[in-house]
Amino acid sequence: MRPPDSYNPYQPPAYGQQPPGQYPPQYPGQYPGQYPGQYPPQYPYPYYGPPPKKDTSSKLIAIIVVAVILVILIPVAIAGFLVLYLQELPQGGGSVDTSLGLHAVNSGGGNWLVDVTAGTKPVSGVSLQVINPSTGQTTVSKMMSNLAPTYNDPDATYNDNNDNGKLDAGDTIQLKSSGGHIAAGYKVQLMSGESIIGMIKALP
Repeated sequence: MRPPDSYNPYQPPAYGQQPPGQYPPQYPGQYPGQYPGQYPPQYPYPYYGPPPKKDTSSKLIAIIVVAVILVILIPVAIAGFLVLYLQELPQGGGSVDTSLGLHAVNSGGGNWLVDVTAGTKPVSGVSLQVINPSTGQTTVSKMMSNLAPTYNDPDATYNDNNDNGKLDAGDTIQLKSSGGHIAAGYKVQLMSGESIIGMIKALP
């Protein structure tokens, strides 16, 4: 005799368990209390898209601006250094050896007094040069031995105050504008051959 249709030999499955004999043991229920594929998951996994790309255009512009500034400033700095260096050289070439310390003051009446503050050099081998910086022209070029007070030179007078035949501390050189070759702002150089041994960059 066949059992009635309502007959069920299996008890209802416990919460989260798979009904016996209905699915293979290797495929348990996907979610507690659900049969496989019965319901979609209550909270699906979140999806995160790729991060937005950073805007690097401003950084690139800043780098370009800095590079342009450096390209402009470096040649200007080099050119300025070369100009200053060349100004230190005598007109006909030679070297710079400022072994004599000089200090100039405006003594009034169109005259300047240059004091020798340090160093020593025989007067016989030293010449005086005065240069107009605007034109680069040498307006005075005379041997110091020919500038003693007895010569009454119109441009300069050399006073060997210790009378030792040397340019050294305590000696003075008086420069005069009355000769028409010296003015404020002119450069004064003491030369030994082709080398500068003392310099006043600009008369006050």
